[in-house]
Amino acid sequence: MSAIYEQLQASSAIVIFILFICFITFGILFNFFQESILNIIKFIKRKKLIFFILISIITILWQILLILGLSGNTAWDPSIITTLASHRSINGWYPDYFSYYPNNNLLLLLERSVNNILHFVGIDSYPVFIIFLTIISYFLVDCSIFILFFALKKYFNIHVAVITGILTWALLGITPMAIIPYSDILGFFISSLFLLIYSYKEIKGRVYLFGLLSGIAFLIKPSLIIFIIALVIKEGLSIRKISKPIKVIFKFIVAFLIIYIPFNIYQSHNFIVKIDSSKTMPANHFVAMGMTGTGGFNANDVSVNKKIKNPQKRKEYNNNLIKQRLGKFGVAGYTKFLILKQVNDTSDAGFGWGMDAGQGYLMPFGEKNKIQGFTRKIFLNKNNTSVDINWNGGKIISQIIWSIVLAAVIYAVTKFKNGYLILKLTILGSFIFLLLFEGGRSRYLIQFLPYIFTLAGIGISKWKRYDDKKAKE
Repeated sequence: MSAIYEQLQASSAIVIFILFICFITFGILFNFFQESILNIIKFIKRKKLIFFILISIITILWQILLILGLSGNTAWDPSIITTLASHRSINGWYPDYFSYYPNNNLLLLLERSVNNILHFVGIDSYPVFIIFLTIISYFLVDCSIFILFFALKKYFNIHVAVITGILTWALLGITPMAIIPYSDILGFFISSLFLLIYSYKEIKGRVYLFGLLSGIAFLIKPSLIIFIIALVIKEGLSIRKISKPIKVIFKFIVAFLIIYIPFNIYQSHNFIVKIDSSKTMPANHFVAMGMTGTGGFNANDVSVNKKIKNPQKRKEYNNNLIKQRLGKFGVAGYTKFLILKQVNDTSDAGFGWGMDAGQGYLMPFGEKNKIQGFTRKIFLNKNNTSVDINWNGGKIISQIIWSIVLAAVIYAVTKFKNGYLILKLTILGSFIFLLLFEGGRSRYLIQFLPYIFTLAGIGISKWKRYDDKKAKE
């Protein structure tokens, strides 16, 4: 609720007035014209295919407006990757980036492949390359909506599938979250695929699919494996039901290594960028960094780690730093810090929009027409020089929807204590991961949204049925 209050403070008077009128209008309609509303809903159900096609066309047109209006460069990680992927040098910017952060090498390879295809057909423009990557990002979001729909319809029911699809559409499909090509949306897509594989239990060789996808997931974002860990815990609780568990584990490991080993060999001898493994940032660096400020990126920590050339000494330094910071916090202080960090990790419906690299978060390409200016008025500041974190007050709509999502998740967790264990464990694992490692903003939550949206869909679906039942009593 505090996040909604903050959005109200940031919103312009006209936005608040429009919201007020909308709430009053909906209140009047639902109280005095219920029969008419039910007739409209029945009509939509009868013409659902036409309605779906209409919404899809409008969504795609809006996504095109977002892409044309907001595509651009950044002053942080995404543009380091796209710069090198487009055969441009990063020596004057961040020459050893991929040695420090090798987890982005698969993304680099994928983007370089896209750039090579564009070059093959005669397209050398960097802005066109970025726009093409952004189109792919929105395509992955749209595909994820369909993947989640079929997965959840199969495993749960049509109600959960539709509600989850609507939440994904409202918070990702029609927002600028996919404008910057990075691993977050790809992570969301992979999590959706995990749920699809999980929902089709009758598929032969399902464990191989899990292994292969886990190999890819680990190379994109290691934290995506939390779902697999949750699955192992869940299945471990009923291990007697699993036929030949050792054989299942062996199949998974083999499939995982089929992806992991060849890529590591490629990474050591790749033709795009030279990797110096002695410079790789250790895992405990991200733990230490996640214990400062709001729990996010800390430039001083990064700078000190770069100066330590010996990998073992770098690990020792971060271990000592963690102990030092824990000692400074104390039990009560660290508990308070984690609570505040959890709020930072989960409260923002903008998923960290504008919170990386300050004014360098996104620098759109030059405006050439009025169509571009339309979306920029919503998502950029008045001078069109940087993004507006609150979408000039428009983010309050997403904030209200996100608050409903979180409330529905809490309802599902508390109301159905013995069900939906795989979703609960995955979400719990994601929260713990973001508390222990670098976090501090809800952008890191995007990769886990399929599980959160699904549990919220279950909560809303169950609440609606419970509410209908109580109304009949």
